[in-house]
Amino acid sequence: MNAVVRIASVLMFVWCACVQAAAEPPRTFDSASWQTLLDGRKGQPVIVHFWGFSCGNCMVELGDWGKFAAAHADTTIAFVNWDRRGADPKRIEKALAKSGLGNVQSFSLANGFEEKLRFAVDHDWMGELPYTRLIARDGTVTTFSGAADFKSLSQWLGDARQSQR
Repeated sequence: MNAVVRIASVLMFVWCACVQAAAEPPRTFDSASWQTLLDGRKGQPVIVHFWGFSCGNCMVELGDWGKFAAAHADTTIAFVNWDRRGADPKRIEKALAKSGLGNVQSFSLANGFEEKLRFAVDHDWMGELPYTRLIARDGTVTTFSGAADFKSLSQWLGDARQSQR
C-alpha cells in the first residue's frame, strides 16, 4: 500500500508539473496591452522580447531564452510575436512551450496598423527582429536588435536588482 501511495504521489507531481508548464495562448498585443504591460511592472525590471517565425535568429535562440527565463524565474519577461499577418496562436503556444517558455507572458501582434503600434513601443524601432526592450526599475529603457547576449542580460538584471536596494 505504501508503494502505491508513493507512485500515486509521483504521478500527481508529474501531472501538476506538466499542467504548470503548459503554455497559455498568446494575448492580443495592441497599444492597450502594451500600456498594461508597462503599468503592471510595479517598479520592477521587465524584459520584452519581440520575435517572429519568419526570423531565423529568433527561432534559433528561443531555446536559449527558455534557459534564461528558467534561470530568472522571478523576472517579468514577455514575448511578443510580431508576425505581420498574425501567426496562429496555437503555433505560437507550441513554439514557446517547446522552448521552455510556456510560463512567460506571450502576445501576438493585433491585426491593424503595425507601424502605429511599433511607434507606440519605440519611436526609433524600424521593425527589425529580434528586438528586445529592457525596462529598468526606474523606467530607463535599453534596447537592442539582433541575437541576445545572455551574459549581458544577466548582468543588466543584476545591476537592476542592485539599484532596488
